[in-house]
Amino acid sequence: MAKLLMPVMDRYIGREVLLAILVVLAAFIALMTLFALLDELRDDEAGYTLARAMWYVLLTTPRRIYEVLPYVVFLGSLVGLGNLANHSEIVIFRTSGVSAARTFVSVVYPVLLCLAVGIVIGEFVAPRGEQLAEAYKARALQDSEEISLADGYWYREGRMVMHVEGLGSHDELTGLRQYWFDEDKTLLRALTADRATYIAGNDSVAGTWLLQNVVETRFDGDKTIRETSLRKNWEGQVDPRVLSVRVLVDPRKLSLFDLSYQIEYMKREGLNPSPYQLAYWSKILQPFAVLGLALIALGFVLGPLREVSMGVRISVGILVGLTFKYLQDLLAPMSIVYDMPPALAVLAPILGCWILGAWGMRRLG
Repeated sequence: MAKLLMPVMDRYIGREVLLAILVVLAAFIALMTLFALLDELRDDEAGYTLARAMWYVLLTTPRRIYEVLPYVVFLGSLVGLGNLANHSEIVIFRTSGVSAARTFVSVVYPVLLCLAVGIVIGEFVAPRGEQLAEAYKARALQDSEEISLADGYWYREGRMVMHVEGLGSHDELTGLRQYWFDEDKTLLRALTADRATYIAGNDSVAGTWLLQNVVETRFDGDKTIRETSLRKNWEGQVDPRVLSVRVLVDPRKLSLFDLSYQIEYMKREGLNPSPYQLAYWSKILQPFAVLGLALIALGFVLGPLREVSMGVRISVGILVGLTFKYLQDLLAPMSIVYDMPPALAVLAPILGCWILGAWGMRRLG
């Protein structure tokens, strides 16, 4: 009898949970869009109009959806399963011999669908939207096609240190200053250029940067040699994956591909990659966080929240979601200050979810 119920149960529970998740997601999107738009309207620059603020919010909406996905799935699972509990469907399945663990499998199906969509958004849609949004906002606020970086951007490659004042269009850098040092950190030469354009290579030829209006000064003992040229090639190891509008984007808003590249670069240059590692592991482990929260939701509905009102379930869900988020927000900076492994800082709250969920399921038997 129980085996015959399985396909029916999977479809029924899966449909109810997925529908609840979509409803919760719609509510989250509406609230997030409203608050984001109000926040953007605080910028009272003349060029930053309501229409531009709305376009910025629209471009950044995929990233917000990806960030709240664990909480949306958790609340959606809590609401969907709660509706089934209110109408005694869950009780019927349980009395028919279906275990709590098997019921969780039915919940996993819609959750995995949401995770698949979330991965596509988080890896392909949201990062591109963030780059377009930040570049669009900067150009609107500055009323210029070229983006001026407030404090500039410092980049290091081996014994060369470079400062970039701004970003142009089409993978261009503006206002470059390069400083080259020897092993004793003595300045050997300095170079300034008005603009640098990246010229992509291929499998056999590496890409290169074309510097324009170059002034180079060499220091040789007591003498200095100054040379000027209209164009000069700089064959650095960096490409627009580091030096582009991505410098405007927070690490947690980048894709795994960009994060991996940035971490590799920072390790190679002896820099601290912890913020990028935290973002990297957060993306890698997010599916486990979502599944862990779904497990807690099932444990709550089958256990202490089986006969309470929907308002109580939602309140408990918000409380648990906020606790999970605050733990993540607390452990992330702690890992940097106390030199904790970034993976451990991300994994600790997720393990807490799984332990709490497993404890609840074990009580149910």
